[in-house]
Amino acid sequence: MHIVILGAGFGGITVYHHLREWIDGAHVKVTVIDERETFLVKPSLPEVAFGLKGIGHITFSLRETVGRSADFIHSRIVRMDPDARMIEVEGAQIFYDVLVIALGATKEWGQVSGFTRHGSSVCTEVLAPRLYERIQNFEGGTIFVGSAPTPTGTRLPDVPVIEAACEGPVGEVAFLADHWLRKQGKRDDAKIVCYTPGSIFFDDVGDNVHKAFNQIAGDHQIEVMTNKVIRHIESDRVSFADGSSYEAALTVLVPTYSGPQVVKEAGLTDEAGFVPTDEDFRHLDYDNIFAVGDIATRAVPKLGHLAVLQAMRVASVLKRDVTHHGVIAPYHPEVFCIMNMGAKALLIRSNVLYGGDLDQAYYGGLSHTLKTLFDEYTVRFRGKMPPDVTQRLLNAYLDKVAVRESSLV
Repeated sequence: MHIVILGAGFGGITVYHHLREWIDGAHVKVTVIDERETFLVKPSLPEVAFGLKGIGHITFSLRETVGRSADFIHSRIVRMDPDARMIEVEGAQIFYDVLVIALGATKEWGQVSGFTRHGSSVCTEVLAPRLYERIQNFEGGTIFVGSAPTPTGTRLPDVPVIEAACEGPVGEVAFLADHWLRKQGKRDDAKIVCYTPGSIFFDDVGDNVHKAFNQIAGDHQIEVMTNKVIRHIESDRVSFADGSSYEAALTVLVPTYSGPQVVKEAGLTDEAGFVPTDEDFRHLDYDNIFAVGDIATRAVPKLGHLAVLQAMRVASVLKRDVTHHGVIAPYHPEVFCIMNMGAKALLIRSNVLYGGDLDQAYYGGLSHTLKTLFDEYTVRFRGKMPPDVTQRLLNAYLDKVAVRESSLV
């Protein structure tokens, strides 16, 4: 059997690590294809944007990692033919028995006019350092940080609908800007505003997390604007779909997400550009194709933690399909992220979006330490997530934390 994994971000690399534990004895060949040669720890990009880390500290070689147990092909995907079970890369055709699509999402920068010339972002390893250059030259004015809307397809009516792909980086950039400006003695010269296309900022969490975030934002003089769909960026101004326009010294954008064009052209996506799957992340129309991470319709919000949970489930399903042994990993979606705020951080855990009652926020130095340890672990162990027992112990500890400096709610 030949299993091909398209993309080696959090979802793809997690599938790979779980497959390599059993494929040798099952006579399974694995091929990983990615247009990047390095894994990028994307949650660390906001820290790159404020000079806290360099790109070299948040990457590692995919060839050296994947080459241990699988073939690695560094190439752009030219064409996909799901009926022929074929992937065409530059100069070759690769046939598969099982395909795992983990390509992430395409950032639709062109939907906001003026972005290329005047906008900033933390969404790539090219744009994050450029933002650091701009923040170093900041001389005062209003900093706008926010998201463009990202649609959700309609083939899966059980999937929750939110307005933006992921607003964690928005809050993180706002607080890191606040921290950096205070250290430089420039905070009095700046106004920081978070904008969101939704009626609520962070519409993927519940009231407890909203209360915690709003309290911290107020303490740091960070404003929030809701129902703001960004349309145009100039060097000194930002404009929204409702006709409003504001002076802006710096505009930071998390853009609209969509599926890569090559996946759309293969007829594998819904009308929003994402891949619709069942609860095992198996394609609704092709039972030998899976999708995990940002490319999947079920990935709401577009969050690395969800990609990892989905990848673990897919790997366990594949093991059961091939070997007829093993237990299918549970999938309990949860918004889990840690927002670096400089000296402290806000750790968020919430499953309210999925009908649960977990909605917690932990603010303080411990949360900052946990983020640092997680990012360092990811690089040191080449994308392999901490053992399940570590996550269970962390959850048990957080559940018992008293209401004090490290826990707001």
